[in-house]
Amino acid sequence: MLRRAALHIFPLVVLLVAFLLRVYQLDAQSLWWDEGHSIAMASAPIAQIATQPGMDVHPPGYFLLLRFWMGIAGMREYALRYLSVFFSMLTVALMMRLAHNLSHTATVGCGMFAALLPLHVAYAQEVRMYALVTCLTALGGYAQWRILFHSASRRWWGIYTLATAANLYTHYFALFIVAFQGLVWMIWIAAHKVGVLQRLWQLLLVALAVLILFAPQLPLALHQTTAYANPNLRPPSWDEFLARSWRAYTVGLSIYPAWSYLEGVMALLTLAAVGLWMWRGGMRAPQWAYCVGWFCVPLALYFLVLQRRASFEPRYLIAVTLALPVGWTGMIVPVRKGKAVLPLASLVRLLRPAVENVTRYVLVGALIVVLELGLVSYFTNTAAFKDDSAGVIAWLAARVTTRDLVYVDVPHPFHYYAERIAAPLRYLFVDIHTAADTLNAEVPGHEHLYWVTWRGSDTDPRGVIPFLLDKAAQRVGDKDFRGYRVSWWQLPRDVRFSLPDELDPVHIVFGDAVLVDGVAYGARGRAGGTTWVTLHFALLHQTGVDYRASLRLRNANGNIFASVDRDILNDRHFRTAAWPLEDARLNQALNVYTLPLPSDISPGVYRLDLVVYEADTLAALAVGNARGPDNFSASLGTVQVIR
Repeated sequence: MLRRAALHIFPLVVLLVAFLLRVYQLDAQSLWWDEGHSIAMASAPIAQIATQPGMDVHPPGYFLLLRFWMGIAGMREYALRYLSVFFSMLTVALMMRLAHNLSHTATVGCGMFAALLPLHVAYAQEVRMYALVTCLTALGGYAQWRILFHSASRRWWGIYTLATAANLYTHYFALFIVAFQGLVWMIWIAAHKVGVLQRLWQLLLVALAVLILFAPQLPLALHQTTAYANPNLRPPSWDEFLARSWRAYTVGLSIYPAWSYLEGVMALLTLAAVGLWMWRGGMRAPQWAYCVGWFCVPLALYFLVLQRRASFEPRYLIAVTLALPVGWTGMIVPVRKGKAVLPLASLVRLLRPAVENVTRYVLVGALIVVLELGLVSYFTNTAAFKDDSAGVIAWLAARVTTRDLVYVDVPHPFHYYAERIAAPLRYLFVDIHTAADTLNAEVPGHEHLYWVTWRGSDTDPRGVIPFLLDKAAQRVGDKDFRGYRVSWWQLPRDVRFSLPDELDPVHIVFGDAVLVDGVAYGARGRAGGTTWVTLHFALLHQTGVDYRASLRLRNANGNIFASVDRDILNDRHFRTAAWPLEDARLNQALNVYTLPLPSDISPGVYRLDLVVYEADTLAALAVGNARGPDNFSASLGTVQVIR
């Protein structure tokens, strides 16, 4: 009787632990960009969600579901994130059900491992699709597991079909999981000499059904996935890919740097699980091979795709983590008598059962402790917390008035918080050629302008807005928040903004690759203030190299007193390696620089120098006409610093 009660109570305890972890501090951190983007996409009319430009490379499934959820649960942070909590809880339940086919002990163990995975807890607390993707993958994987190892009834084929189609409607990276499952189906068919045609026919019907269900999204999906490319991104090396992925999937990316050795501990514990399985024969070889393939095959395919489409984030393949709890149960499932894989497993009989049990329970305990430390890091490591957008808004709300103006360089999640401040808050899309006109049309009549920039934004990587504001207004201050920087200026009554009307023609060649053919700069600057520089670049030939420009203010002895260093970017914000030589519009660019002058700099005349160098190697390019104190530095002119 007690054993039967325990079989029902322990799974409930696991679910309770999973629930408490997922709702703990659910709304303690701010909504960040991705969550704000989800809310914005889901706020559109239902008929327009799938085709919004802001959909980027995502299918509409999660956003449609979120649209209905917002209508039911409301718009508070807690309610918005609770949808992910729900799907994450279903995932834990599905993993326990999958492991139940191994043993009752495995049910509890697999559920506890899934409940404690830091990455699962993290994305159970975000308004994003990753908890839903994981849940649908667990459902599809469970259905395939049932068909492969237990029952090939039509019910499981139907569940697998619906789960696969829904997964593709939720995230396109589900295709990597489908590819692994397709490989499994082919091996399954080939491994059976009897009924091959019937199994092949079933598989073809499933593939056709998934294709029909996904057909409405297919044209848009092909456009989204083939058109997306960011040439500024670089694919990770294989060791970086493996290390970052393993860290994310085991101890979590929020792990304290001092605890980074725990990812190695997790690797050793996982190897111990493999060893115990081989020693004790707890799972059959096909079941273990399925877990290994579930984890490894999608990751290998992802790495190959990254070589052509560099966009590496471990969360995109969060669904592979489901293989880990199942694999870890290999250390606790009961011994299958006479079925041990290694001949040496017979030596187990020479050991006292108590010794064996102590060994595996110690390993299980160590695994749980490491997962718990990963969760401690997630909940306490402030350096890894979400960007503090709510903190920015609270600070602004305490100081701005209706006479001020707030610009943000990202629309999300500030559209969600905008009504909390008195001043108008606007997303400013920065075009270097029209930015001054935009400011001239919107800024006059305001007393202060606040410019909020996000650490991950590429809206204004050339710094056009602070360049224009520093030229025409008085910078009052700067304040840093987690993930954001706020700068603000006091505006003159008759403020006017402009780029230099004309650049002085020059011809400075760096390394026979980069040409500077126009320059303008502020010839006077005040100590504690700024001066400005505008340069026009062109690429002379395709090099495949990213270049940076370093501007330096030197005294007569060559000592550097002020400097600014940035990538050279074109109007699409491409780095020079991606500049198309055949397109004259994109093979040239205007870059602007604000050069801060230290408050303790002595008055006098200083030389303004320019150095161009390779971003990766830091190797400076020689100046073709050697216009400077050495052949790597070109002199642009002089700046007079006054008090």
